[in-house]
Parts: sequence; structure tokens; C-alpha cells
Amino acid sequence: MTHLYDMIEPNVIGEELLRGCVDEQGPEGEAGRLAKEEGLAFAEVKQLRLDFKNILRIENLWQFHSLQRLQLDNNIIEDISGLDSLAQLEWLDLSFNNIEVIAGLDKLVSLRDLTLAHNRIRQVEHLDSLRQLQVLSLSSNLLEELGNVEYLRQFKHLQSLALKGNPFASNEHYEHCVIAYIPSLHYLDFRMILDAERHAARAVFQEALEELEMNERDLAWRQAEREAQHQQMERSKAAYVDGLQGSILYESLFTEDMDAERLSRLPGVQNMLDKFKEQCVVCCEHLTKVGLEESAKRQQELVQFTRAHEEACVANQELSVQRVVEFEALKQNAVGDLAGGIREEVGGALHHDLMRLEMQLVEQLDEITKDFERNYSDMVEGFLEQVQSHMTQLRELEGTHHERVTEIALALLERFIKNQLEEDELADELRILFVDKDTLVGAINAAHDTHTQVIDNKEDSISQRAKADRDTLLGRLSREEQLRNRQRVVEIEQYIAHQLEELEGSDPHPP
Repeated sequence: MTHLYDMIEPNVIGEELLRGCVDEQGPEGEAGRLAKEEGLAFAEVKQLRLDFKNILRIENLWQFHSLQRLQLDNNIIEDISGLDSLAQLEWLDLSFNNIEVIAGLDKLVSLRDLTLAHNRIRQVEHLDSLRQLQVLSLSSNLLEELGNVEYLRQFKHLQSLALKGNPFASNEHYEHCVIAYIPSLHYLDFRMILDAERHAARAVFQEALEELEMNERDLAWRQAEREAQHQQMERSKAAYVDGLQGSILYESLFTEDMDAERLSRLPGVQNMLDKFKEQCVVCCEHLTKVGLEESAKRQQELVQFTRAHEEACVANQELSVQRVVEFEALKQNAVGDLAGGIREEVGGALHHDLMRLEMQLVEQLDEITKDFERNYSDMVEGFLEQVQSHMTQLRELEGTHHERVTEIALALLERFIKNQLEEDELADELRILFVDKDTLVGAINAAHDTHTQVIDNKEDSISQRAKADRDTLLGRLSREEQLRNRQRVVEIEQYIAHQLEELEGSDPHPP
């Protein structure tokens, strides 16, 4: 196939092209003149037309963060790329290009209107992230299968769809299929859909739609289940009790226990394991419940702190604004000799009052923050005490289990040595442990050490994470307050300096 750019020199989206288009398409009149003189920043551009530019590749648009409308039609573009930074884009025209595959649109989550007409697209795909899509044009492409229509069913806000000019549009069921499978549509191929057409279309595909809707309900239910499980997992992580649900911790005790399977074949041990598991699960579930409750309390404490912090800042800001308003009124009414007094007011009382208000706020916020730090730290320590208590209980349960397994094993060893065992009373895989007492006890103790280490590691992990997150949070709050204070002081100083400059400039008889 002969590419169009074999005959036409491709153009590059470079600084010169972009600057020319921005200047040409900018505001008119005086505003336009000023924009050209000062140079309109690419980051401020809302709309951009790059049509009929012989563009082969989309590139160098990363500065257009605020772009909402982009016109790239009538070029020679083959691949959709270079658009990831345009998160605010709502309208995109890529019609009359050489695009064969829909791709590179994943980041355009705000997109509402997409035109891909007159390309070489064979399959509708890779649009899943465009949940806000309302208008889509895919007319005059190479779509052959009506199955592409079912893919578009997921876009619940899709109102206008254009598909004419594709091979599948010649199918006698084309319109009925599109209308039936995409019930949100108001317009198909730029023609309003009538209610009678909806009913007729539904009747044609009734059986297939009922099966599809049943599958969609089942899929939605499973998705909701997965989402609920994911949210529960995230809550558990935030509460430091992940890995404690059900029998997860119990089973992890035996993951690296090389002789676990053998020892479970000792007479009576399996029943003991079942009992141990039951007790372990109860303990872990209770700790999980405690952890989630304590996490909710810490979150509530943070919410209350944030609210108190904001209220203090707002109240202080109101006092500062009131003081500035009083000064502005005084300045407005000052005439003659009073102008000198205004300068003294700016450099003296006004500056002093604004800085005093800021120092009062610093002290107030410091008190609020210290109360929060104390309360939050006490909550973390209280939770860790609960963790220590539950882990101690788990170690005691494991210790009791270990002692009982040891008793059973030693009693069985004594009978084994005396040849008092029935032939099938001792499993073959156990006999390797019954060489002598040291071998048997060593295996049982090794299992005990492994189990205890898992419990210890879990306790350490919870403690380290909780303390690290606490320290990170308190450190961030401290840094944010320091930054707020510095910015406020700079703001005050700049305001005072501006007022003094303004007064100097307006006084015909400066002192």
C-alpha cells in the first residue's frame, strides 16, 4: 500500500508550528495583540486546531495541560499517541487520517466527544477508560462485524453514534442491532431514534438481549463482590490487620514447617491441629475487629484535627482581612498631612497587627497539633498493646499445642522402642523421625520455633508499620505548618512593601 506521506512531506508538531497556531487562533482585538506580544502560555490554551497540517505523528503536546478541544483531522496520522498529558480534553477530532488501531486514549478520562471517522479501523477497542463518552463517530471505517456494537454497550452516557459507511452497515439488521444493544442512544447516524424503532429493535433481539442482560447482572454482581473484597483488604491494610483474616495466619505457621505433614500423622495430632486452628482463627478475627475499630477512631481523630485547624485558620484570616479593610478605609480618606501618618501606619501598626495575628495563629495551631499528636500517639500505642496481648495469646496456644504433640510423640517413641506398636500404627513417613529421641524432639522443637517465629514476625510487622505511619503523618503535618507560616509571613511582608511603594508613588511631597 502506498502511504500518503510518500507523496507529501510530513509535518512535525514542533515549537514553531504550535506557536503559530496558538497565536493565529488566539483572542482577537486588543486582547489578541497583547497575547501575541506577551506570548500566550501553552498551559493556558483551551482549544487548538492542527487540521490540514500533514501531521504524521502526534507529539510535543505535553505542555497543553488545560486543553479541552483538539482538532487533528485531515492529516496523515497512523498511530494515536502523545496524548497522555491531556487529561482535561473533552473533544477530539481525528477524522480523515490513516489510523488502523484505536489506542493511546486511556488517559483521556474527561473525553465526551470523539471523532474517528474516515480512517482504516477494523475493530472497536481500547476505549474502556472513556466512561464520560457521549458522542462517538466511527463512520466510514472498515468495521465488518456487528459484534463491535456490543462493545459500545458499556458506555452508559453514549447518546450519539455514527457508524455509516462501514461494511457492517449494509447488514439488514444493522440499525435494529445498534438501537437494541445500545439503549442509551438518542441519535444514530445523525438521525433521532424514535420510540417505535426502539420497541421494534428490542423485539428482533429479545432472546439474545435477555441472555446478555442476565450475564451482565451476574458480571456486575461478581464485580461488586471483588470491589467489596478489595475495599475490605484496603481497610485491613490501613488498620495493619491484613493477613489476619480467617485462617491465613494459622496456615502461614506451617508454610516453612518441613515436618508439619509428618507430625500431623501422629495419632490424635490431627484433632489437636483442628482445635488449634479453631482457637487461632478466633483470636485473629478478634484482633482484626479491634484493629478496624481502632483505625476508625484514629481516622476520626484526624478529621477532628483537620476541622479544628481549618476553623482556626479561617477565624484568623477574617481578623486579618478586617484589619486590612480598616487600613484601606483610612488610606482612602487620608488627605494632605495625613498621608505621612498613613506611611507610619503601614510600617508600624498595620505590620505589627498582621504579624501579631499570625503569631497568635501559630500558637493556637501549635496547641491544636500537640493535642492531636498526643491523642493519636496514645491511640497507636493502645492498639499495639492489644496486638501484643493477642500475639501473646497465640504464642501460648502454640506452646500448648507443642507440649501436647511432644507428649504424644514421646509416648509413641517409648512403645516403638519396646516393639509395642501395631504394624500400621506408625506411618512409614514417620519412622524416619523415630530413629532416636533427639531426632524426634529436634523435629518437634524445630516446628515449634518456626511457628513462634511467624507469630513474632507478624507482631513486629504490625508494630513497625503503625509507628512508621504515625511518624510520617506527624512529620508531614509539622512540615505543612512550617510552610504555611513562612508563606504567610512572606505574604504580609510583600503586602506591606507594596503599600509603602504605592504611598511613595502617590505623595507629591515625600518626606
